[in-house]
Amino acid sequence: MMNHGLRKFLGAIRGVLLPGGVAIGCAAALLGMPLTAQAAAKSGGLFGQSRPAGTGGVTTISGAAGGGLVPWALIAGYGGAGQIGFTASYTHASTANFNANGYGVAAGIDNRVEVSITQQNFDLGNTGPYLATALGAQSLSAVGQPLQDNAAINQDIIGLKVRVFGNALAQGTWMPQVAVGAQYHHNEDGALMKDLGASASGGSYYLALTKVWLKGLLGHVTLLDFTLDATRANYNGLFGFGGPTDNRYHYEPEVSAGVFLDPHVMVGGEYRAMPQNELLVGNPAGPMVSQSNAWKDVFMAYIPNKNVSLTLAYAMLGHIAGIPNSNGLYTSVTASF
Repeated sequence: MMNHGLRKFLGAIRGVLLPGGVAIGCAAALLGMPLTAQAAAKSGGLFGQSRPAGTGGVTTISGAAGGGLVPWALIAGYGGAGQIGFTASYTHASTANFNANGYGVAAGIDNRVEVSITQQNFDLGNTGPYLATALGAQSLSAVGQPLQDNAAINQDIIGLKVRVFGNALAQGTWMPQVAVGAQYHHNEDGALMKDLGASASGGSYYLALTKVWLKGLLGHVTLLDFTLDATRANYNGLFGFGGPTDNRYHYEPEVSAGVFLDPHVMVGGEYRAMPQNELLVGNPAGPMVSQSNAWKDVFMAYIPNKNVSLTLAYAMLGHIAGIPNSNGLYTSVTASF
């Protein structure tokens, strides 16, 4: 994961994101009920796990704690006040035409600040030659070769999240837990991004509100999250940021909802709107390659203890790179320590 390209990337953006530091997956943020403020154990040292099981969520495709598609206001890991918690995650998504893998680590500090690093690998499958034809012979892959079958796009993401106020578990009030976050993406395939008319790097910023009801739908523990994302990202940054005619930030809503069937199993769904930037301006293939749809999923999550959570989801991603109905399975595992 921490390959040479990622180390160069971290060095390049150090001092850019951090000084400005102002989920298909599941809502497994609250497994191991009952979830009450009194359930948290007293501090067990700097690297303890004093928060209730599951209150760090799982890991989004971009590395933040939350669901699979949508970041939540929850902080990664189980560290409480004065503690540091860590997570490591792996995700895999597969459709008829594409495969994607993600590897990430995150740290939660004082249950207040979260820092994450993620690398994504997106396999174009059999669409590489189609894109090469649309773009022309000048189009290059990340390794400087014409796009072929199974050509891959790689991007690195650094995230920062700060819990502003509130406690998602607090009962007797509608006040949610509120957090703000920022993510900086660097796409390693600058030549392809340039051919598309997009920037290889860019930032996204979000406001997340997360609330849990211990006696929610039909008496079950219920989670609801609303996140507002300010972004220019095309397909979450896999096709760069912005376009030749529009580099504005778009404000996109994101929603997660889930219900615990028992203390270890949760089911639910997510919705994440996507900006519609025009790529390949003047190219007949432009409208097809540019078209994107809201990302959606339905999921089931299992978290037996504080150390691991498993997620299985069916993701509905719509058009990607001119290919409609990019639907398929999503799996994710998050380890907490």
